[in-house]
Amino acid sequence: MNRRQLFSGLASLGVRDHAPADMVMPMVGGGIEPYDQPLTLDDVYHLFRRIGVGPSYASAKTYVGKLAADVVSELLGAEDEPAPAPPGTWINATTENPLGADLQTRFAIYAGWNNQMAALSNWWIKQMASEPKGVEKLTMFWSGHFTTEFSFDETYVPPQSMWRQYLMLRKDRLGDFRELTLDVTVDNAMVWYLGGHFNEVGKPNENYARELLELFTVGIGWYTEGDVKEAARVLTGWKSARYNDEPTGPNGIFNAYFAAQRHDVGAKQFLGQSIPGRTADNNTEYQVKNEEIRRLIEIIFEQRPVEASRFIARKLYRYFVYCSPTEVDETMVEALGKIFRDNNWKIKPMVHALFSSAHFFDPGLRGAQIKTPAEFCAGVMRQLGVEFNDPQSWTKKMDQALMDPPNVAGWPGYHYWISTNSYPVRRQFARTIIDSMTDDQVMTFIKQFTDYDVADKFVREVCRLLLPVTVNSARHDYYVKTLLQNAPSYDWPKILDEKPAAAQRTRGLLVAISKAPDFQLS
Repeated sequence: MNRRQLFSGLASLGVRDHAPADMVMPMVGGGIEPYDQPLTLDDVYHLFRRIGVGPSYASAKTYVGKLAADVVSELLGAEDEPAPAPPGTWINATTENPLGADLQTRFAIYAGWNNQMAALSNWWIKQMASEPKGVEKLTMFWSGHFTTEFSFDETYVPPQSMWRQYLMLRKDRLGDFRELTLDVTVDNAMVWYLGGHFNEVGKPNENYARELLELFTVGIGWYTEGDVKEAARVLTGWKSARYNDEPTGPNGIFNAYFAAQRHDVGAKQFLGQSIPGRTADNNTEYQVKNEEIRRLIEIIFEQRPVEASRFIARKLYRYFVYCSPTEVDETMVEALGKIFRDNNWKIKPMVHALFSSAHFFDPGLRGAQIKTPAEFCAGVMRQLGVEFNDPQSWTKKMDQALMDPPNVAGWPGYHYWISTNSYPVRRQFARTIIDSMTDDQVMTFIKQFTDYDVADKFVREVCRLLLPVTVNSARHDYYVKTLLQNAPSYDWPKILDEKPAAAQRTRGLLVAISKAPDFQLS
């Protein structure tokens, strides 16, 4: 099935009255003003689908009747949210240098890293599936913004460094964006990935300086080549500690460190502002980080405040609201950008305003977003109450390997997520999860709903939980028949008394729903 067939199928299934085949921007009436109506169950479901990976019935119904602002505050989590338990003891184990090793040893090291990276990805997807908040989803957003590829240019970033980058992004996800940018700039994985390790006085490497401006803060058009060169000079001297036979500096292995003799101590001119030079006496890691790099980042937001705020607001909007690369609600972007600036570049007020806005809850935006593979797999596991051992092997087949995007620009998203290759894999994953459910797990799923013993109401609630927009009557009737297998509705309570029969029929219902194109949407 191609993308046009997929979205045309949504219209024929009655997902919305006028579902356009090309997924143009929906007509939305609300703005940045707070959504002040008590939340309905469908409102809560919508919020959970976007702020996290999908709702469960039990968690969603506890928020019905509350105000969006209060629920969003809870789901975003605290800025000092405790770090989760790590995926294994390997995250602190040193690793050999493959570059000078014989071929067999080199391949063995690479194989070990690939296994560890798979373990980390599986751990993260399971975290998303089990988490009742939106902490991991926002962390994944920043991971896709400040991209680092695990494997690139015939080399790797050791998974131990990727783990530390994840912790940093998670810690900073709601805080001061300038501080997040500073932490990313001297992050061990990033220093290696974008050539900071090779950026030295007299031998500048401009990769990170360019991406800092083009992809991470303001976008193309708001800086010059001279600005890139001067930013690269500011960033000279940082090294990536990776292997047990290399220097690690004072920060230990898997943390970046500063080599003073490699730093350009001359004065720099960046975006029309001066960054003073320094002498050998004040050329320390602490001083360069806080007096040069921090100042470099501050200048970006001082000299290009509107451009930077729009750039980040637009990416946030596309990721959480509507992911078209060409169509975005510019009024919302402007409003979010102003909140960002007015709150001195704090992320949380902007994110909170977005998720609690009348715009976000407008019915026109429901079912308008394609789930990423990670969201899809974690969401299926969460909503059906099933843990799956190796979900990352499926997300890779759906074209998303976590923390290993195709390039520094990250994943393009939008229609990229649905292709003739990936769509059948999505359906196969859902079928695999459904088939793996034990009879007891299915009965737990059934009995979570209030009126589970009334076939018509049970089917309606399952569709509300698993699909983003209410199905039409013909489709609802089809699902009821699928559940009952031609038995009369009044037989459903009797069927429930026979666990294997009830479980088998409910699996059939779930498979039918999972085959629907709108099962891919949020």
